[in-house]
Amino acid sequence: MWVTSDLLVLMIPATAKRRTSCGLSFDFHTDCASSNAETACAWFRGPGATSTQHTSRAQTSSSKQEQTRHHHHNRLTTFQTPPDLFKLIKKESRGPTTQQAQIDDFSPGGYTPKVQLPYQTMPGQIHRKIEIERRRREYLKLDIAQLLAEKGIDSNLLMPRHQTSREEHVTTEVPPVSDYLPLEMFDNEDYDCRTPQDWLALGYDEASPDRKPIPAKALLPTTDKSPPEDPKSPFLEYRWHFVGVLDYSKEKSQYLVQKADENGRVRNKEGKPILNGGYEKGITPMLTAGQYWVPRIRLLFSAEDPRVFAERVQFALNLRKNTQANILYNLSVDCMPIWSGTPSLDTHSIQRIKERVLSTPGIRPEILQECIGPLEKEIKLEYDRAMNRIVFDKIVMSHPEDLHITLPQKEPERTPQMGRVSVPDYAFEKNRTAFTNSSLLTKPEVICVLGEIRAECIRVAAMSLFHTTFTKPLRLEEFERTQSQKHEQVGLFLRDQWVTTLRNIIHSNLRDIGPGWNNLNESCWEYKMSKLCRLMSLVRYNLQDSLRFMVQDSLVRQAQLLLDACQSVLTCPQDLVWGNDLITSPYKPKKTPLFLVDLVLDQTGVCYSSPLENFEISIINLFDKGILATHNVPQLDKFVMPQPFTGIFSLESVGLLEPAVSELKKKVRLALRQAAIPLRAYAAEYEKHLELHNLDIETLLKAHSQGEQTAQEVKKQAVHHLKEQEKLDHSLPSSIVIGPFTVSVKTVRQALSKKRSALASAVLDHFALKLRNQVDDACEQCKLISKKLYEKPNSIEELAEHRDWMKQIPDQLKSPKELIDKTLSDYELLDEFFHNVSDEDLVRKWKDIGWPSKIMNQMKAVAAQHDEDEEHFQKMHLVDQNNFQDGLDSLQVLVAGFETRTDIDRAHETANEVRRASEQLKETQTMAQTYNNRERLFGIPITNYDRLQKIIKDFQPFSDLWATTSDWLRCHKSWLNDPLSIIDPEKLECNVLDALKTMHKCVKQFKDIPECQRVAADICSKIEDFRLYIPLIQSLRNPGMRSRHWQVLSDQIQINIKPKANLTFSCCLELGLQKHVDEIVRVAEAAGKEYAIEQALDKMEHEWSTVIFDVLPYKETGTYILKSPDEAFQLLDDHIATTQSMSSPFKKPFEERIATWESKLRLTQDVLEEWLMCQSSWLYLEPIFSSDDINRQLPVEGKRYQKMERTWRKVMKNAFHKRQVIDLCPDGNLLDSLKECNKLLELVQKGLSEHRETK
Repeated sequence: MWVTSDLLVLMIPATAKRRTSCGLSFDFHTDCASSNAETACAWFRGPGATSTQHTSRAQTSSSKQEQTRHHHHNRLTTFQTPPDLFKLIKKESRGPTTQQAQIDDFSPGGYTPKVQLPYQTMPGQIHRKIEIERRRREYLKLDIAQLLAEKGIDSNLLMPRHQTSREEHVTTEVPPVSDYLPLEMFDNEDYDCRTPQDWLALGYDEASPDRKPIPAKALLPTTDKSPPEDPKSPFLEYRWHFVGVLDYSKEKSQYLVQKADENGRVRNKEGKPILNGGYEKGITPMLTAGQYWVPRIRLLFSAEDPRVFAERVQFALNLRKNTQANILYNLSVDCMPIWSGTPSLDTHSIQRIKERVLSTPGIRPEILQECIGPLEKEIKLEYDRAMNRIVFDKIVMSHPEDLHITLPQKEPERTPQMGRVSVPDYAFEKNRTAFTNSSLLTKPEVICVLGEIRAECIRVAAMSLFHTTFTKPLRLEEFERTQSQKHEQVGLFLRDQWVTTLRNIIHSNLRDIGPGWNNLNESCWEYKMSKLCRLMSLVRYNLQDSLRFMVQDSLVRQAQLLLDACQSVLTCPQDLVWGNDLITSPYKPKKTPLFLVDLVLDQTGVCYSSPLENFEISIINLFDKGILATHNVPQLDKFVMPQPFTGIFSLESVGLLEPAVSELKKKVRLALRQAAIPLRAYAAEYEKHLELHNLDIETLLKAHSQGEQTAQEVKKQAVHHLKEQEKLDHSLPSSIVIGPFTVSVKTVRQALSKKRSALASAVLDHFALKLRNQVDDACEQCKLISKKLYEKPNSIEELAEHRDWMKQIPDQLKSPKELIDKTLSDYELLDEFFHNVSDEDLVRKWKDIGWPSKIMNQMKAVAAQHDEDEEHFQKMHLVDQNNFQDGLDSLQVLVAGFETRTDIDRAHETANEVRRASEQLKETQTMAQTYNNRERLFGIPITNYDRLQKIIKDFQPFSDLWATTSDWLRCHKSWLNDPLSIIDPEKLECNVLDALKTMHKCVKQFKDIPECQRVAADICSKIEDFRLYIPLIQSLRNPGMRSRHWQVLSDQIQINIKPKANLTFSCCLELGLQKHVDEIVRVAEAAGKEYAIEQALDKMEHEWSTVIFDVLPYKETGTYILKSPDEAFQLLDDHIATTQSMSSPFKKPFEERIATWESKLRLTQDVLEEWLMCQSSWLYLEPIFSSDDINRQLPVEGKRYQKMERTWRKVMKNAFHKRQVIDLCPDGNLLDSLKECNKLLELVQKGLSEHRETK
């Protein structure tokens, strides 16, 4: 167990020993703390394991730590507390620490190095967290400036500088030739262990959505100035600063950093921690002092290895140095003048180059002649440059210290090595002896083996991989299953029984032969040198030949079987038409057809149960499966002699892609494709039956039910369907043979025949349903009449209405009686076709016939009952009238009582009582009208209710007084105390004026009731007083009031007033705003006029939002044209005139917006005019220059037209995808493009006119 220095302090007790939980005791000896500080630190850190990415870079330090660990591990037996332990630990504490302060602006994850160790630690391995802690401490101890200095890199010189004159005083050391290319151009991102998103993700704490800054060091200027100084200034000094990384810009590929303060914190101007890069509510902050955008090469994260970063900087510096040297070298060569004494390329060489170029196949000389001149100049220039380069290289190599130029390194030329092949002498005698020794036919046992194996091979070669004898046609699935079973049977025989038989043949003949050339018990090395190996090879070749013969013969027989079946259809043309005879087939094979398919009619069309394409695919797949069945037959070597062999190899058979196999597949594929031609032609003849087959009976009946059909029309349809059914039974076969296929048509014929029969039955059923509905309709009408006759009236009004209705019953019965008579005659059609009608329909029919007479009998009984009801209702009416008179007396007393109600404090209570009394009066007035109507129905004198009208007239003033008083008190309180923002000034004014008018009326009406008149006068006075505040409220609630108006108002009246949400009118009165009504009204009027201008601008912009271009495709050109934008032109004229008329003195807040809008409209107008002019010219020239002949005759005009058309197509494509007129047209670039197009079109038209004049 390895213990860090921090944990060690916690583990040391006061005594010299500590007993662990497992019972072991450790003594801390003083010799464990070495006087060598580096050795002690290395022991505390433990093994120096590093990530796999940086293993090679830290190999040296790791090995040292490993040696130190083993050295002390061997001495470590017990531990004893040294007396000066704390001094030693304090002495070993060096550099920064990762201990977090109480308040830290950085996330702990910002210090976490990346390690590639498992999260679950196995026994004996270093824990992942311990390794992270060790690396974190190690990285913080390293100084990037010191590491770069050790590599000879000055951090201050990493930035490119501007060149300065020698007279200027420069504080920093600048090399003779300054670096001018940015270092980030040569940064190698392979050194980076994290992506920018991963670095920023280190700023998130657990369970916190906010991202903190990530600690790092950045190469930044030592002084922060605002505005920032030129970063390439030679007077600017750079060094590594501790910073917090705030954000990353993908467009710049730079990080946003901020310098930390003296306490190591990263704070904003308010002293608060910066979260989420300083972005708040979608607002991008401006760079403040101490904030910089830096590339990755100038930023070292605290969680990455500084040594790897130093190598990264060194790599970029070396690459920049080489790049600048190459640029300087090539620029120097390019700037050299051509010396007259330099040898030039001779004419003979130029001519030889031309001849070789012109002799290249495929070159068009007439085109190449135009390019020969420039190419010749280019070759000569390249030759002169090569001469200058030779001279320049010689000068640089002779004076390298003066020129400061590095020559490019040349790759060494490699000369290919030459070789020869030695031919040995041919030893004839020796080879003849060897040939004699290699003969196999020296033992009778071997000859027996070869003979028996040959017999087995002949038997296998005679077998077949396919089943070729069929007694009836099979469906494709059955055919595949039969052939697959045959493949499996043959494959199983070859891999099992055949191999066993062959093994027994060899064992039975060679087992007693003993040691020698054919010994079955040979070792691996001896076997390869013996004749037995050659014997097994010969056997293997015989087996492979038999497999090949079997496969080839099987394929040929199967292919011939298919070709014979397809023989009769091989000459069918591709556009074959079958004809009207669907029973007789002219394409019958000589033998039984192979395949059985069903003709299928469905929604997609006419097809077969097995798609015809599947036959080709299936047969070819069967060929491949048959071949593959012979590919896994094992060789006999392992079974004959198991000792020398460790694996099992297969015998070679026919390959899937052999030419002979491919040729057979091709023939079969063509034959099956040819066989499909008459099948498709035969199926095409059934397309005329698709409509019938796919016809939905319900849909057909709905279509016919929309129109009224007569009985004769129904009869005609039924007869037509029955005749078509008989025709189908005689014109379609049950099955037909076409080439290798037997087509079953029985299902289709039965389906079509049943469909015709079903159609005939459906027509008659639909007609029977129609008759049933007619019977039901007539019966329902009679039922309704009968039901209504038995309804008992509840009042004299209902009784009078019922008597009037009974007078109309004879006329109402005429329609049902006519319908019943017509239905009875239509039922005879169903009897003619012997169509079954249900018993329920028959019962309904006869019941419907008796309804008219039944209703007439009911009418007589109901009329007698009505006379009795009328007498009863008249008696009830007299009783109700007496009760009604008593109710009028109570109402008169109630109204008179309102004269004593004069308490304003109880106005709401009195108003509620007034409203209830008003409802009672309305109900009483309605009842009076009802009693008068009943008296008219009974035929008795009409009662006069003028007394009720007088009560209503006396009550009306009290209702107006207290209802208006209650409403006024409630509204007045609301207007004073509710927020000013919810008050409607228009409604307020209307309510005040109505209340004032009503109260003036009440004062006049209550001249005889002084107390009520006093209440009305009091309320009227309050309303008059509040009426003076209406202009103030309307001004404060003016919708045009903005912040600037409130500020102006505050300045004028010297009162700070702002439109807060809780501002009430009572607060305004407390502020004394009523004293400044004139100033407030004046400011509000100005705000209202400015608001009118703003509304006019908003309205114009809204009207343009719905104006779009109508872009139409133009012929076959692949581009578009504009439909004349008349609406846009009309709107432009109106809006330009409206904008120009906004010359009011109140337009000042919108001057810039008005000017921008006017320029936008004028630019749109100019663009539309240029656009339509360009389109008109293009429509005229497009058919002319679409001809190649015109382009050859007018090449200059043709190029101009092509240039214009490219721009035109681009503009129209943009208009097609972006059709908003006001968004597309106000574009200066678009106007320039259209003007340029018009200029080109004008030149093209001029050239075209001149060309026509020459003709």
